[in-house]
Amino acid sequence: FGQSDIPFSCKKWYNKIMHYIFIFDDCFHGYIIGKLIDALVLGSMCIVAMLIFRLPYALMIGTLIGFTALIPVIGAYVGTGVGALMILVNSPMKALVFLIIILLIQLIEANVIYPKIMGSSLGLPGIWVLVAVTLGGSLFGIIGMLIGVPIFASFYKIAEESIEKREKKINQK
Repeated sequence: FGQSDIPFSCKKWYNKIMHYIFIFDDCFHGYIIGKLIDALVLGSMCIVAMLIFRLPYALMIGTLIGFTALIPVIGAYVGTGVGALMILVNSPMKALVFLIIILLIQLIEANVIYPKIMGSSLGLPGIWVLVAVTLGGSLFGIIGMLIGVPIFASFYKIAEESIEKREKKINQK
């Protein structure tokens, strides 16, 4: 069903709807790429920190935390729990050190790195990423946290375009 098959009177609506679909597609694509980058950064930070503090299984646990970070909200905590159990078998004191280090890394990642990465991959200011996650989570739970950011980014881009069009009209007068 191409654009040439559409009656002339419907082309304006067709173009507008397709434009909005492309905006949503672009935002969801940016979100997925941003989430992958975020998981890579978190896993890398864990590996480096564990190597610095000479904790066992650094590469395996850092990779596990990176992969589980793809699961919204609880993913990194699941990876941390498994990692702590693995280290606990080796040394209870090192497991405690691991938990403190990972807590600090996740605190930095969640409040500084995640909003920066998602903001740059979506073109959304970092504060709005935090608002989208909070609002999406409070309205729709884990699913809301997962899809809240790209949906919010899509509406943000649509509003931004609308404002730019209105400013051009005002400036032309």
